[in-house]
Amino acid sequence: MPQLSAAPVAPDRYANPAYRWYAVLVMMGVYLCHALDRSMAGILVEPIKAEFGLTDTQAGLYAGTGYGLAFAIFVVPMGLLSDRVNRRNLLAALVATWSICTALGGFARNYGQLVVARMGVGAAEAGSAPLAMPMLSDIFPAGRRSFVVGIFYMSTNVGSVLASVAGGYIAAEHGWRTALLVAGLPGLFFAVLLLLTVQEPRRGGAEQAGAEGLEKAASPREVARFLVRNPAVVALIVGCGLLSLLSVTFGAWSASFFIRAHGLSLAEAGLLLGLGGGAAGTCAPPIFGWLGDKLAARHGSWPLRLVWCGALIAICAGMMMLFVPVLAVAALGYAIGEFMRSGYPPTSFGVLMTQSPVRMRGAIMALVQFASVFLGWGMGPLFIGLLSDLYGGGLGIRYALANALLLYLPAAGLFLYAQWKMFPNNPARRSA
Repeated sequence: MPQLSAAPVAPDRYANPAYRWYAVLVMMGVYLCHALDRSMAGILVEPIKAEFGLTDTQAGLYAGTGYGLAFAIFVVPMGLLSDRVNRRNLLAALVATWSICTALGGFARNYGQLVVARMGVGAAEAGSAPLAMPMLSDIFPAGRRSFVVGIFYMSTNVGSVLASVAGGYIAAEHGWRTALLVAGLPGLFFAVLLLLTVQEPRRGGAEQAGAEGLEKAASPREVARFLVRNPAVVALIVGCGLLSLLSVTFGAWSASFFIRAHGLSLAEAGLLLGLGGGAAGTCAPPIFGWLGDKLAARHGSWPLRLVWCGALIAICAGMMMLFVPVLAVAALGYAIGEFMRSGYPPTSFGVLMTQSPVRMRGAIMALVQFASVFLGWGMGPLFIGLLSDLYGGGLGIRYALANALLLYLPAAGLFLYAQWKMFPNNPARRSA
């Protein structure tokens, strides 16, 4: 097993811009596998329900809550580890672990085994963002951070596209078990590539002073004190959690909605979600990140403005998707909503990493992921499944998803509050 101890690392390789982007590319491959394995459950809900005779509530427990519970338990310890150990080595070990757990789901002989394998995926994936995001922040300075995070987060939607298109096709032609087995393979390749070719970046290496990376990691008490003194950071963490809930919920149930409301086959629904929503979601992170960096040079509040404005637009797009009977218009509504849902990580995470001390960035990112997964994967799909059953199942999924759209309002309010507290009147300074 790779050594996880934190050792001094020479920063010279990251002086080469080409190597910096190579490291980003490899980490994008790792995060693509994260998104692929996480999202596969959404496209497989219907065939798994049919084989095991599940209700929508049980399907939501498998697709979201089992994964989210394990993720929530492990994410904060992973964040604390991120500030103390060699992040590259730990990330390589984790991507191999969650890939194996994904493949093991294909061997499940009952519902309980399937949920246990899904929980293994969630436990291992808990370390992905708390490890990757601080690494990126140590490679690129604040003035380029949102754009780099936006490029990085393209991998999330590419992974979701692969889950929808390839997963839907493989499940339709060869069964859902084969789809899970195939999904587990790429992660093993990227685990080896990361371990052998990417260097651990020096902590604080991208900061102007550069010396903060020599300090010891913050204790849990210091992190708690920082949050108490910075309520705007807490607002961003909770706001990200609500937006994650909406993103996960629509990712987990949109295929079922189009199958039930528009009579699509599993493969057709996967193709629609993969090509339409996937293309929109893949373009959104770099566009939001680029706009965030450009506009932040004029005023630091702009990255957060982009998020809450996008949340309000997503409400209208969601209503279009759910209640317009024409398939093409409903698909357009899904694509617009997916674009808006996918744009928040680069801008909000870039602001969070810049506003947080270097020595506690892993812990702060872990708290963001805890909120995102506890609310998103832990509650979103299960909550919608319960609501759908209360509405009578079947087309009741339409009204359950419509209820979820209301959560965009408090999410927008939290980002507006964070913008007001963090950037009241101060123009942004251009970063070197």
